[in-house]
Amino acid sequence: MIDAYDVLGLSVDCSEEDVKKAYKKMSLQCHPDKNVGGDAKETAEKFDEVKKARDTLQDPERRKIYDTFGVDLGEERPEMEVWNIGISTLLSPMGGFVLKTIIARLVIWLVGWKWIGRLFMVAGFACAGLYYGDVTLGEVNFRSEGPVSLLLNVAVMDVVVILNWLWPLLSDGVVVFYLVSEVVGLPLLVESWQIGVGVGIASLIVARLLIGWWFWIIGLEVLFAFILLVALTISSGIMRLWIDSVQTQHGEKLKEQRKRLRVNRKAMEDEIAELKKKVQALQKK
Repeated sequence: MIDAYDVLGLSVDCSEEDVKKAYKKMSLQCHPDKNVGGDAKETAEKFDEVKKARDTLQDPERRKIYDTFGVDLGEERPEMEVWNIGISTLLSPMGGFVLKTIIARLVIWLVGWKWIGRLFMVAGFACAGLYYGDVTLGEVNFRSEGPVSLLLNVAVMDVVVILNWLWPLLSDGVVVFYLVSEVVGLPLLVESWQIGVGVGIASLIVARLLIGWWFWIIGLEVLFAFILLVALTISSGIMRLWIDSVQTQHGEKLKEQRKRLRVNRKAMEDEIAELKKKVQALQKK
């Protein structure tokens, strides 16, 4: 088969209705349930080929891409692929980092209030009692995986409260250390104590330099995330414009090439038929 059009027995100028009719006809001929006596594997492959051809040609946007590049790029349009890749690899990590920075600073601000800090300490002692007492409430045991994760978070909060009481710069250093661990990965800092200590000392120095600048840092992070969003939107738009440009410049060329392939195939089939007739004539003699 030359292409998806050829699979369905259609011309390259066929309409959407032609695609529906051709698929209905071909699917009945190639459906595995209708060909019980034939080769099951070959029938299934043929049916899948017909279904894929229908999927490619019945969606106008997908068909446009196919007519432009000569290959089926799937259900997702290329500009949406660019958008999704940008979201997953750039914008989502950046947005998560901004959110974590805001939450970390909000926690430091909250524990700066003595009564909130004391409340966290009381909660910490209560959680420790529940853990060491192996307490079970209903179906929840405080030594199971879920509650232990919550207890660890409370313990971290208590450590931050204590550090903030001892020296506020220490809690700021914890925030910087936490943000660095989100970038490079906590295992790297834990497995090598030299790196961990070095990053810890550097975090204190950076925290000292950033006193009074956190509002601006968060603002810059938000601005950078917004710039990424705009750049990603522009990239997707440029991709769409490029596809339209390629379609305008080369779409007709590809269509004519497909038509020539069909003409050449027809000529070859006629030539083969003529040769068969000559061979049969010679055999009769």
